[in-house]
Amino acid sequence: MLYKSIILGMLPKIVAEQLRIGQIVSAEYYDNCTIYFSDIVGFTTIASRCKPIDVVEFLNRVYTTFDTIVDQYDVYKVETIGDAYMVVSGVPKKNGNEHAYQIATMALELIRQSTMNCIIPYSNNEKLRIRVGLHSGPVCAGVVGSKMPRYCLFGDTVNTASRMESNGEANKIHMTNDTKELLDKTGRFLIEKRGIIHIKGKGDMTTYWLLEELESKNDYIEKNFLYVQPSK
Repeated sequence: MLYKSIILGMLPKIVAEQLRIGQIVSAEYYDNCTIYFSDIVGFTTIASRCKPIDVVEFLNRVYTTFDTIVDQYDVYKVETIGDAYMVVSGVPKKNGNEHAYQIATMALELIRQSTMNCIIPYSNNEKLRIRVGLHSGPVCAGVVGSKMPRYCLFGDTVNTASRMESNGEANKIHMTNDTKELLDKTGRFLIEKRGIIHIKGKGDMTTYWLLEELESKNDYIEKNFLYVQPSK
């Protein structure tokens, strides 16, 4: 019974309840969601200078911090693989177009907290740096496996979000035009155009940096107006 409770605790509450009462959980298509990927900059180097137990303890501290932050938002943590961390909003609980806002504010807070509170082991008080990628679009989601069931997301949206992360920079939030357009509708974020970059498997894409959340729509109009003025 304890084993079953632990396994169900690793799945979304809605999905876990369906499994608990014996229902079949079918794969479902979602028209739109926003996906977050991050990894730790220089993790291979960090791991090479630490004992394995130190690496595990370090990741546990980092992910405990992340999990605490993630719990404050309308999102679901999909998985962690090594130093990679994946979160989605809008799946399995649909939330209209709120998913982009939830992921964006969460991503900004994760970077803020990680740079403030996470120290890399065996370093001269070096702060953790993460690379973040966001993308919005459709996915298919469902439970895979029976002995150790996992709630997985599939589709090009997942791959594109991952590419945004891998082509990003330290302590920056790299995102596609799809996510940028959803955030523009909120009038709450300062966004910088990165430009056109080549993304493996996608070709040339115009991408953006998410810089900060603004206090009001007046701030949005003022700061974005100033930000896009061409230099003389």
